[in-house]
Amino acid sequence: MSDDKKSPTYNHTEIHHKIEASPKAPGIKAAFRFNHASSPWVRGISSGLSSSLPILIGILFDHLQYGLIASIGGFTYLYTKDEPYAQRAVKLFLALLGVTLCFTLGSLFADVAWMKTILFGVIGAVSVYVFGALKIPGPSAMFFVLSFAVSTSIPAPNLQAVFLHAGLVFLGGALSWCISMSGWLINPRGPETAAVAKAYRQLASFVGSLGTESFHAEQHKTVVELRAAETAMKQAKINRKKSSFAHRLFLLNQKAEGLFIFVMAAANDFNPAVSKKAQAVIETFASEMATLKKHKKIRDVREEIEDLSIKEELRTLLLDVNDVLQMKELKETEYIQFSQGSVKTRLKAAFHKRSYVLKNALRYGIIMIIAAAVAYTTNIPRSYWIPLTCAGVMLGATVRATVQRGIQRSVGTILGILIGTGILMLEPTGIVIALIVFVLQSTIEIVIVKNYALGTLFITPNALLIAESGHPDKAISYFTSARVIDIVIGSIIGVVGTVLVFKRASSLRLPYLLGDVIRKEGQFLEMLSTEQDEERIKRERNKLQGELVNLRALYDNVIGEYSKTAVKLEGLWPAVVATQQLGYMLLASFEGYELSETEKRELKETFAQLAAAAEQKRAPKLSSVPALKRYPIIQGEIVALYESLQVEI
Repeated sequence: MSDDKKSPTYNHTEIHHKIEASPKAPGIKAAFRFNHASSPWVRGISSGLSSSLPILIGILFDHLQYGLIASIGGFTYLYTKDEPYAQRAVKLFLALLGVTLCFTLGSLFADVAWMKTILFGVIGAVSVYVFGALKIPGPSAMFFVLSFAVSTSIPAPNLQAVFLHAGLVFLGGALSWCISMSGWLINPRGPETAAVAKAYRQLASFVGSLGTESFHAEQHKTVVELRAAETAMKQAKINRKKSSFAHRLFLLNQKAEGLFIFVMAAANDFNPAVSKKAQAVIETFASEMATLKKHKKIRDVREEIEDLSIKEELRTLLLDVNDVLQMKELKETEYIQFSQGSVKTRLKAAFHKRSYVLKNALRYGIIMIIAAAVAYTTNIPRSYWIPLTCAGVMLGATVRATVQRGIQRSVGTILGILIGTGILMLEPTGIVIALIVFVLQSTIEIVIVKNYALGTLFITPNALLIAESGHPDKAISYFTSARVIDIVIGSIIGVVGTVLVFKRASSLRLPYLLGDVIRKEGQFLEMLSTEQDEERIKRERNKLQGELVNLRALYDNVIGEYSKTAVKLEGLWPAVVATQQLGYMLLASFEGYELSETEKRELKETFAQLAAAAEQKRAPKLSSVPALKRYPIIQGEIVALYESLQVEI
């Protein structure tokens, strides 16, 4: 793009929020940097129990090998996240079926190298597609691939033995399902309550960022958390008509959406002092919601709210939240819903030729097939560790993240080999094996949030202890020699394959997605001036909101790529920010716009030119921006978008 075009004429409306510097991709040093995340002790202990209890039960019945096989099903627990228990029950059961199916396939085709090679790719691709399309956080394909890989090395002399082993895996997974669901007995509404509290905590950060350079970043994070809270409420399948607590939680979530909308609309009316006071009030709400109980009230902060110098609509919303927490009756109000659509809709929406999710899944499957082919054309014992390592490395979100994972996986695994060698030299038996697996698996989950390399330090000895304890005669020599070769080869294939096949995938998509979102914003603005069907408006709101979130996620992927194109496209950062800002302002507009036919025609041409400029990486060919005298804020945002596209790419 160039900046030699004359700026269009317009009635300028000042935008008070500075654009922060473009986020930068972390360097190689970040692979060994420790995060400040809190340690998930409950998750760690629960994960340890899921893996070790099946072994202990097998020992008690004098069948250690059966216990080790069943412990593979215990990896089902690792798909546990903070979703509501109703959703968790379904998701973990499906994960359990997936782990069991993959184990069964591995046993059935253990002696058919070409079939194993293809199945590594199919399992990896399907898993990555489903997790990507549904935006499910977690280990994605990793433990489906692991279950398949390990089963190819466990002898099953006949079909009866295959299904016996599959049944053991299922039972181990069922036990982990029970462990994951046990929190329901103590706090059945805990996950969705935590999601709403987290949304309020982020809302507080958003309000505190008004007028600062972090405003747009906090804006994006707030939409993400509001989506998560809305999704949690739907996944919980609560009936607010039958439960006063559920109704209370529903209202709190609804008011959070309303707060975001009105803060967006009144953002320029805040001064730093007022922002900090409002932030403190919302943080109070968030901290109390985190431990919200059925009959618990919080400290009444009505006086603090009434002292704020803010618009009456915002004051009313804050007072409404306070009243809900004081367990007072309130009427429901309709606000924008930050939903993600049904499972069927999201799976279908991600299946098209320009889909990033589909291309990522295909890339993953192809490289997995290559890794498996390399593994099965060598004479290395248990060579399935090559594609297994490759599977873990490629789960990095970007090319840079993949390279970092390759480094982390290699360093952590080699050090883990030393730990594993020491353990195997002690020749543990019986209950000692179960205790070691418990300690290792618990430690993995507790430390991996701090640093992935540190987690892999314990992953290798734990996985191989489970897989190789049934072969004490060869375990040590196998463990110390073949594993190093497998890990290095698998890491190299994962990194090189990703760099060669996928290094510019996001860079190539960004201009087109940016143009597409700009075009949809114009269509949505026109629809708000003509459409009377409220259900259609809601559907289009959800689509636009989802595209705005995807746009930022794609930009983050771009800066994680190793390419000259990615470096150049960092110049689109102001345009990405301006597009999101305009989009969120439109989403916050619940009243229809009264636009003349001339304004509609001019706006249509304006958005078409802006979208084409983004796609073609050039300056917009505009002589003027429509003068929306009745909507100066929207006009100002359109002008800001125009100005942001005046960069050379």
